[in-house]
Amino acid sequence: MNRMSRYLAPIVAVAMLGGCGLKESFKDAEAAVARFHAALDAEQWQAIWNMTAPQMRQQTKQADFQRIVEAVHRKLGKVRQTKQVGWNANAGTSGSTLTLTMDTAFEHGSGTEQFVYMRAADQSLKLAGYNIQSQEMMLN
Repeated sequence: MNRMSRYLAPIVAVAMLGGCGLKESFKDAEAAVARFHAALDAEQWQAIWNMTAPQMRQQTKQADFQRIVEAVHRKLGKVRQTKQVGWNANAGTSGSTLTLTMDTAFEHGSGTEQFVYMRAADQSLKLAGYNIQSQEMMLN
């Protein structure tokens, strides 16, 4: 039994430290979502593009992404309230990703937003994916 605890203690300690890092990462991601929403409300399309990860820039043209966020703002208006309703974390050889799912109330409707963030080399979070599901946005 004593032998087992000798091997188990380091594993538990690493898991606890990893959990603390994960908690901090989600605080960082929530702050990144707040910055995204502030830039969206202020119609700062270039600032939003500057938040994106290289992976997103390789898959999406800046003009196309700008049209998407402009449409969100034009059809739904400013953010009134947002609440995290889901999350996911993945770590791999190419880096770590954090996904936050947010229920967001806007001036003219609501939507479920999904933000995918990647941890950059400088430890900042960069937006690697954005998706919104909104009936009001589709109908307006």
